[in-house]
Amino acid sequence: MRAQPLSRAVIVAAARRIADTEGLAALTLRRVAAELDTGQASLYRHIADRGELLSLLNEELARAFPVVRDGTARERLIAQWRGAHQVMLDHPWAAQVINEPSSVTATSLPFAESAIAAFLEAGLDEHAAARAYRATWHLLIGQIVNDHPLGHPGFTIDPTTYPALTATRPHLTDLDPATEFDWSLRQLLTGILGPE
Repeated sequence: MRAQPLSRAVIVAAARRIADTEGLAALTLRRVAAELDTGQASLYRHIADRGELLSLLNEELARAFPVVRDGTARERLIAQWRGAHQVMLDHPWAAQVINEPSSVTATSLPFAESAIAAFLEAGLDEHAAARAYRATWHLLIGQIVNDHPLGHPGFTIDPTTYPALTATRPHLTDLDPATEFDWSLRQLLTGILGPE
């Protein structure tokens, strides 16, 4: 039996649990209703359909993205994007939801404002700040969605034909996602803003 009354917040929390543990493909209104021990029709009193549920998940996700106010512009950018990366790691389905054109939400504006303001404060003009913001988003999303098995495990590689791959293979297969993102982020920011 359900422990608390049904509400949008309760439905979104259940949807997040399902997406986190079972993946976005498993997230159906029927599955959410089963999780909450209720009928699917009961959900329609609070949400219109799966599309609205995904929008609500996206709003919640955007609110979790950090807005950093302390430190230099570069320090704030590093902390803010590392925090966003951690949110995405905690919710592997997030990149799919964010990439939906219909998922744009006003709750993402504080994160965007903070990041773009830091790029401007670091000396970029408006055009360069916009491009830097997009490039950093591309880095974040790309690193999250890249499930490709780095290092090509399962293949026997001839070191004479593939010397570079052979030399780097141990380093390709032993990467911590947070450490890898931090390194990539710092390299990107150095390219955009110059050396620290």
